[in-house]
Amino acid sequence: MLFLLPLAFFAFFGCNQAKPLNVDMSHGSGFLLSLILGNLATNSGGGCAVPRLSTGENATIVLGQSDFVSSGFGAGTSQLHYPQGMTHDSKGGLWVSDTQNQRVIHYPSTIASGGSADIVLGGTSGTGLNQFNNPQAVAVDSAGGIWVADYLNHRILHFPSGVATGGSADIVIGSSGVSGVSTTLLNSPRGVAVEASGGLWVVDTGNNRLLHFSTPLTNGKAADLVLGQTSFTSGGTTSATASTLANPNAVTVDSNGGIWVSDASYHRVLHFTSPFANDMSSDIVLGQSTFGSSTPSTSQSGLWTPTGLATDANGGLWVADYGNRRAIHFSPPFTNGKNGDTVLGELNYTSNNSGNTVSAALLGGPNALTVSPCGQLWVADYSDHRVLYYP
Repeated sequence: MLFLLPLAFFAFFGCNQAKPLNVDMSHGSGFLLSLILGNLATNSGGGCAVPRLSTGENATIVLGQSDFVSSGFGAGTSQLHYPQGMTHDSKGGLWVSDTQNQRVIHYPSTIASGGSADIVLGGTSGTGLNQFNNPQAVAVDSAGGIWVADYLNHRILHFPSGVATGGSADIVIGSSGVSGVSTTLLNSPRGVAVEASGGLWVVDTGNNRLLHFSTPLTNGKAADLVLGQTSFTSGGTTSATASTLANPNAVTVDSNGGIWVSDASYHRVLHFTSPFANDMSSDIVLGQSTFGSSTPSTSQSGLWTPTGLATDANGGLWVADYGNRRAIHFSPPFTNGKNGDTVLGELNYTSNNSGNTVSAALLGGPNALTVSPCGQLWVADYSDHRVLYYP
């Protein structure tokens, strides 16, 4: 297929379609230029080429701001106020949880810098089915429905496929406004992910645990599996081990059905391999050299309060390393304490943007990220009230 692009690049949010975007031409990046330069990694299983991002690379699109040096917040459809969760839909659109605006918003696949959302869910704080109280992670299921971790309402909400602005949830897991520790109650959940079978993983942050809910998913569904705790009625913390969690934030499912969990207070990311069992041990730790370590570090192998997670088409893992103000990538095969191989938001592995400089190359507080099927990366820069795109 021949593309004639005299004025703009195309960014590929999915492997089978190109979407025109208003990309900064002064920055030498984008899918087409990467193709010309041969800056691609082959994904033999997925039928597409995954662009390799380079350490310190500039973002080329910004949402929530009009430029790359602004960091204000607001409630307009082109503004954000502490974004904390993101995911793609099947059409290449982007869902973002705009936490302090008490809403989840959708951007079309053709979004350009400074563009506006085309769907708004929520917008006021409350326990209604069309309201949120600090929404966090967002996930899309195979039917196109949207799952949202409604943090301070202690619940997970599901919105049906095709939901429009102002729409209401049709499923509630947890109890609206009531926290607890049981198979049916949650305490400040931050993370949510959908597995291939349709089952749901929930990061129950306040209870320091990870819960699994099997299909069919219905109102008040009881969890059938717990990780991070010895039972469904315990929620405390002990010391760092292969089976404990402390302030977990995010979960993502890998291509083999295993899961990665960001364990923020122990400054690490843990991997659990399927098949799962209650209170099982993880088999890989990143950010620490051993399962008993929990020291924050600004290095090629260290992490500092990791939050968001996303896997790419080659099985690699992106981590939003919040305390280090960076997004860091790890490639398979994974081993304990493995070094990262790419860092964005910093110019090297030992820098930390402590001066909070706002630019296309630096991050102020990355909290969530999502990867398209062909490897393009979006990062929610929480502290700077923006979302950045790396082609």
